[in-house]
Amino acid sequence: MNQKLRVLHITPWFPNPDNKIEAIFIAEHLKALNNYCNNHVLHIQFGNKRNTESDIFETIKIDRLTLKPIFDKWIFKEKLAYKAILSYLKINHQKYGVINFYITYPNAIHINRVVEQFPNVKFCMTEQWSAYHTQFHLPKLNKGRKRIENIFHNNIPLFTVSNALGEDIKTFIGDETKRFKIIPNCINVSEFNYHKKETSSDFIFTSINNWSPMKNPIVLIKAFAIVLEKYKNMRLVLAGDGVLITEMKKMVNDLNLAKSVEFLGRIQKNEVVNVLKKANIYCQSSNYETFSAVCIEALATGTPVLATNIGGMKDFVNKNNGILVNSLEVEDWVIALEKGYLNYEKFNKQDLSNDCIAIYNSKSVGKLYYSELMRVLNEK
Repeated sequence: MNQKLRVLHITPWFPNPDNKIEAIFIAEHLKALNNYCNNHVLHIQFGNKRNTESDIFETIKIDRLTLKPIFDKWIFKEKLAYKAILSYLKINHQKYGVINFYITYPNAIHINRVVEQFPNVKFCMTEQWSAYHTQFHLPKLNKGRKRIENIFHNNIPLFTVSNALGEDIKTFIGDETKRFKIIPNCINVSEFNYHKKETSSDFIFTSINNWSPMKNPIVLIKAFAIVLEKYKNMRLVLAGDGVLITEMKKMVNDLNLAKSVEFLGRIQKNEVVNVLKKANIYCQSSNYETFSAVCIEALATGTPVLATNIGGMKDFVNKNNGILVNSLEVEDWVIALEKGYLNYEKFNKQDLSNDCIAIYNSKSVGKLYYSELMRVLNEK
């Protein structure tokens, strides 16, 4: 029997004792890959005390290094992470066929030097960070930005979770020829699957988020208020917490929407399933989304999606499973909400669920990830 490919994933984010849901999407990605590879994680984080420990997250083995920088500045963190990675690889590199920098900054800041020192190991990078869309809020000639840009000025294979993120990285580094492969996030289809909607007199729009300005709930609430004047049986269910929640509740009260808008507060993953299965349409009025797993989860339950025509959502929302809204103007969202309501019966909920699950189930995503890693391994 052939031995499984052994892969080391070096990442600054991963579930840990202090934050068990940190970057849970990375853990889900690697769990999908676990069907095909032996995965090991080197989790490098920063803290007030240096520490080394081994851990296991479900089936994934972890070596966790907590580093203490001399000064709380990124240039010192970059150097410290680089030295720690070199030290770790000198001892352990021979165990792995592929080493993957999962979330490239700051760990891959000197990836070209690392590759040179370990010529018998294949390297790649996987990226999910939305900061490339905002260019890390750094001006073009900023030295820190230049260091981040240099991570990608090479031929090391790059994987992103969406076409939008790959294009953002190309723009960020100023290289339109930069190549990347898309490996999307995956969902738990044993939980998120088709559920026939219960017959009800209420038509439910739902949105689930950590409510920050990026998620832009205000446009959704304002648009809903206008549409509600025409269609009295509509309800809006908002789940999650965040910095905008107080403003959102005030707006609902000011617009006299209290009887038609329900706030569920922060909910657990198993509760997300139930909320989506009760919804008629899921809404995501974000300014930007690198991927938007919750939209995929909604589609998997047979719930059409209304989403801003930006970011990763352009990869999977189409006329067969939802509506892409071309702006964040309230008027355009009014049109989209009404269109979704009036055309709801035209959506084949079973088909849109099946189509979504076929692509984003963990087995399919894991197989795709594995095939790309094998391609990296076999490149000459």
